[in-house]
Amino acid sequence: MGGPCISFELADRHHTLVAFCGHNRKDLETIKSFLATDYYHINLTEDVTGLEMAVALKNAYALGVSLAIGMAERKNGVGCQEEYNPQAGLFAQSAREMGRLLEMAGGDSRQILYGTGDLYVTVFGGRTRKIGTLLGRGLTYPEAREELSGVTLESVAVTKVVIEALKCRNADMGQYPLLYHIYQMLTENMTVDVPWQAFEESL
Repeated sequence: MGGPCISFELADRHHTLVAFCGHNRKDLETIKSFLATDYYHINLTEDVTGLEMAVALKNAYALGVSLAIGMAERKNGVGCQEEYNPQAGLFAQSAREMGRLLEMAGGDSRQILYGTGDLYVTVFGGRTRKIGTLLGRGLTYPEAREELSGVTLESVAVTKVVIEALKCRNADMGQYPLLYHIYQMLTENMTVDVPWQAFEESL
């Protein structure tokens, strides 16, 4: 299962749209018949690689979008009004890089919809938002990690795994400037310095 789904909202019967994946369409249809409701909406896909990769990548990129929250707080104080243009710019770059990674892995490009939807809800709260915000304030990763002692951070694990995989493939890191900057913060004790110029492209 993948896609944007905050558990307590689903428990409160808020409309939720997700996808179930598997290699057997008949089994998927049977499972959907058991679980779908008038508020829990389920799409089906046999593209396991595409869906699972898209929703895993959102963890790393939610950290990236959350950097903007911390950067605003560093400038204007904790609890200040959020600045949405920077968040939106980082969100757009995240979607671009996620799409490239999905294509490289051979996934169906349509699965990016579930990854970006999941990215959207993840930025609103939780552990990934916290680590991204702390790094955005200018903390190094060890300093931020100390503040979140004992907390599992999927975003850190996903970032490291994906960058190491890209290195093994001799991929052009210039195609993934946001993810690579996150990786540098996590592994080289760099403080935040979002490479905005690297995001500019002529389409």
